[in-house]
Amino acid sequence: MTGLTTCRRRLLQMAALSLGAAHCGPSGVQPASLGDVPAGTVASLSIGSLRSVGGEPLAIGRDSGGVYAMTLTCTHAGCEVNVIGQGIVCPCHGSRFDANGNVVSGPAPSPLDHFAVSADGSGNLTIHTGTVVDSGFRLKV
Repeated sequence: MTGLTTCRRRLLQMAALSLGAAHCGPSGVQPASLGDVPAGTVASLSIGSLRSVGGEPLAIGRDSGGVYAMTLTCTHAGCEVNVIGQGIVCPCHGSRFDANGNVVSGPAPSPLDHFAVSADGSGNLTIHTGTVVDSGFRLKV
């Protein structure tokens, strides 16, 4: 992806977040839908891992229950949060989330949204950002 395309995509994401913030009410900022996003392979994701997905505001993790994915858009003000070890931190206002996206400390008003994940026959993972799922959803692998 060229720098111009990356900047344009980021601008459109931020515009969508801004529009969403005006309609999101007390539950916080909603993440932008990015469509289906490739997220590596099952084999490259060890149990207990959590990592960012490319340049997108997404994370993918794996625990004893399976593989899960979530947004990296803070529910407080829409800032992109960072995966740090087994937690997630917002650089804008200091919100902290656990590895499952639950709020550990605010000001974030709600947990990070989770998305459906699928794997093809070769173990390639895809995050479906148009499908929000319960935070307990896991792809069994």
